[in-house]
Amino acid sequence: MVFFRMAIRNVGRNWNRTGMIILGMMAASALMTLTLAFASGYPDVVHLSYRRMVGADILVYPNRFIFSGPAGSDVWERRALAPDHPTDALFFHPELASGYLSPASAPPPLFDTSELPAALLGLSGVGRVEPARLMRAYLVVEEGPGREPGRVPVIVRGRDIELDRSYWDIPSIVTHGRYFNETQEQAWVALANSRGLGVRLRPGERLVLEVPLVRGFATDGSPVLDHTDPRTYYFLVYGVFDLSLGDVPLQGLEDQDLVGPPPRVSVGIDSPEVWIPSGTFDLIYEEVSGGPFRYCAQLGVLVESMFHAKAVAAALAEALPDCSVLTVPQEVGLSGLTYVAAFDPSTGGVQVTRIQNSRPVAAVDIKAELAVLAFVVAGLLVVANMFILVSQRRREIGILKAVGASSRDIFVLILTESLGYSLVGSLIGFTAVRLVTLLGLAFSSVTLLEGALLTLGSAALVIGLTVGTALVFGFVPAWAAARTPSVTLLSSS
Repeated sequence: MVFFRMAIRNVGRNWNRTGMIILGMMAASALMTLTLAFASGYPDVVHLSYRRMVGADILVYPNRFIFSGPAGSDVWERRALAPDHPTDALFFHPELASGYLSPASAPPPLFDTSELPAALLGLSGVGRVEPARLMRAYLVVEEGPGREPGRVPVIVRGRDIELDRSYWDIPSIVTHGRYFNETQEQAWVALANSRGLGVRLRPGERLVLEVPLVRGFATDGSPVLDHTDPRTYYFLVYGVFDLSLGDVPLQGLEDQDLVGPPPRVSVGIDSPEVWIPSGTFDLIYEEVSGGPFRYCAQLGVLVESMFHAKAVAAALAEALPDCSVLTVPQEVGLSGLTYVAAFDPSTGGVQVTRIQNSRPVAAVDIKAELAVLAFVVAGLLVVANMFILVSQRRREIGILKAVGASSRDIFVLILTESLGYSLVGSLIGFTAVRLVTLLGLAFSSVTLLEGALLTLGSAALVIGLTVGTALVFGFVPAWAAARTPSVTLLSSS
């Protein structure tokens, strides 16, 4: 007990040594806390604009897409996507329009929404499954100031209003006007993408869509559209949305007389889309096809936690071997999607170009590897501090042993100090970083109870690892010092 009290006094008596060791412990625990916050928060925001566009965390296509492979094999056969049934696979991989290789045993390239695969509904981690409501249409550009009348091919996407408001926070990306309210499930209102339509639309204007009639269905359930005799529908532009991807440097300014870094230009997803309430979508689909919406070319899966999305996608892929299952971040990575902004000296304007280089390879997610590396670095910081704590005190330990301290006393002294330093340092480091990350939770959908549980779990992990590592790596030098004769300790100091 005497040496236990001595260890407590030593922590507060030698402030130079105490301060340096506690700072090292703080750095280690802060790094661990930051890594945990990054690992849990990063998946929620990565490629959020693309996830908002498709309305899903994971995309499930009814066929496996292979762009090149054993064309002469008996296992694979050449297939083509239904030309009149749009899918986001064509946005991410335009080359699929020319066909793809898929297993010969694969089902038709469409899902029947009345008979969804059982694996989708019972898998752990799956929160919700939504069929993609997509249809081809033409935006009729009416004559006006700066407008040439014409027809622009667009994708009409049916949106679940409640889901968009609660899960995707779509109102936050509406730059002009407003997002739909809950009473407009079957209203004739629309949202227009501010990029990609080729015409500027303003809230309050009339939006005219021409939707081709369905003249029949192929054997796989895909519709056969009649583009020569469309139905016309009129909408009120309720808002304009912008799926921003951030800023990129403006290129092509080499010959300009500029000083400083090149200016940056805002870029965003330029898919020519018009969003309407899902109830309105179903009304239109039933009118142009003569039957309710049933077949779709993709399913969207919402997961309970994006942190586990990759594992959920892997489990779905195993349960659905004939399907392509990818998280949206994986799909974006495989598509090679980038946007480049270039200055056009002939017009003095800026041209934003979408560049895609699809790669039919497995997506790489190094988040876990980075987390492990960060924890290893933090552990090495703790080990270094424990080494310093013992190695610089060999003379002090030798004197204590010379005046009668036993090996057990020395062992208790060093381990108690290790416990005190690591506990204080880890508490300060964790608290400092966690207070900052809690600001992000305050503005998220996480409840107060969920936030408290997350904080307690992170605290137990970070403080437990820091203190545990300190005790483990303090044990060896403490044991060595305790068993070393006092004469040896005094002569080597």
